[in-house]
Amino acid sequence: MKLLKYKITLLSIIILSCSIISCEDSDSGVSLIGLESRFLSDVQFSTITFTNASNDATSYLWDFGNGDTDVIANPTVTFDNGTYTVTLTAFDDNGNSDTFSETFTINCETSENIDPANGNLNWTFFTISDDTTFDAFGNTAGFIVENPVVDAVNPSCKVQRFEKTTGCFTFAGLGVALDTPLDFSLPETGKTFTIKVLAETQLTDVTLRLEFMPFPNTEPSQDRVASITQLGEWQELTFDFTDVATGTFQSMIIYFERNAPCDGDIYYFDDIIQQ
Repeated sequence: MKLLKYKITLLSIIILSCSIISCEDSDSGVSLIGLESRFLSDVQFSTITFTNASNDATSYLWDFGNGDTDVIANPTVTFDNGTYTVTLTAFDDNGNSDTFSETFTINCETSENIDPANGNLNWTFFTISDDTTFDAFGNTAGFIVENPVVDAVNPSCKVQRFEKTTGCFTFAGLGVALDTPLDFSLPETGKTFTIKVLAETQLTDVTLRLEFMPFPNTEPSQDRVASITQLGEWQELTFDFTDVATGTFQSMIIYFERNAPCDGDIYYFDDIIQQ
């Protein structure tokens, strides 16, 4: 009889303990996530790779906002310029659904002119090639990248990045040899240049230098200087050569922090427009 009472008492304790634990779990505020639609995105110029992060879903329907749809889990889509609301609908086995949307704006370059023979320059980094990339010199690095700050001043997809690598030569910069010289004796030649610039780490002066030919046959040359006054955002600088009556220039050089020690600063530039 005592053994029976002991077993009943022990069973009661176990049931009470389980009840307490169950109450503690429900009172902890922790709840399981059911069906949920979510995605991550990686934007590379006009192409977006979507990574499905939905929970408890077994099938999907993507609407890319451009008239196209898909049912695969992780699509990659190339868009034309425009604004698109991308919606992912996730379904479970019971027919339930959940949706998640995000809006993307694509505003990539559609044209460029890097040869003065075709008129005033319009250097937009529309294409990625050796012809369109300014060559970094003086132990620095320069390459075309995705625009790190898309804003009203510069909504472009692609820009050029310039890294003044720590310990580089103080004469470091970027340059390009034009296919055809700029001829300032021609009345139709634009002599004002604008460049969009972004300083990531330090404000500085920017020098636009026009040279007769690439180094070493650089003279005569002309330099104009403008200042970056905003950190971490795009601004447009103007370089005015209208007082130069004549001369041909086939080499274009851009300096950031000209003749200053190199300490790892990073700059971006885009849209070199001649007018």
